[in-house]
Amino acid sequence: MKEELRNKLLTKRDIYPNWQEDSEKIIEKFLSFFDLSNFQTFMLYYPHRREVDTRPLIKKLLSMGKNVVLPKVEGMDLKPVKIKDLDNLVVGYAGIKEPVGQEVEEKSIDLVVVPAVAYDKQGYRIGYGKGFYDRFLPKLKKNSLKVGFCYDFQLLEKIPHQPHDFKVDVVITPTQILKT
Repeated sequence: MKEELRNKLLTKRDIYPNWQEDSEKIIEKFLSFFDLSNFQTFMLYYPHRREVDTRPLIKKLLSMGKNVVLPKVEGMDLKPVKIKDLDNLVVGYAGIKEPVGQEVEEKSIDLVVVPAVAYDKQGYRIGYGKGFYDRFLPKLKKNSLKVGFCYDFQLLEKIPHQPHDFKVDVVITPTQILKT
């Protein structure tokens, strides 16, 4: 069931015409909702296949002097790597751009934006099926804030989950902010 739903939502996202406009709305909501002075190190993702476009947010955070890290896949694990800009990325796992450089300690991350195919109103997610973030999120410090970005059609009422599944603390869509 999860796999079928994942494929259906990915197909819809791949042809979603309003992805850039909705991405801008999501980033605006993020910037107005959070007091960024409370956070120093942010982990985001580089967008792939019409995921919510995080590049403007990455540039904004870097211009504010914040530490920004992106994930790099090594084997079956994610490694957080600090970036200085978006120019020195290389194509990595599954064709997604990844950073080259120094890994940072997972416990130094204050806020992580977790990519997903879908979220539910409780903050549970359908990921891409490889478990990278399921293995990565437990390594964060307990008070690291976990945030999900998604388009409105990716916000579902309820996603089946297991006791070991992690949920995000906040889900942001173009039209709403949900504290879970």
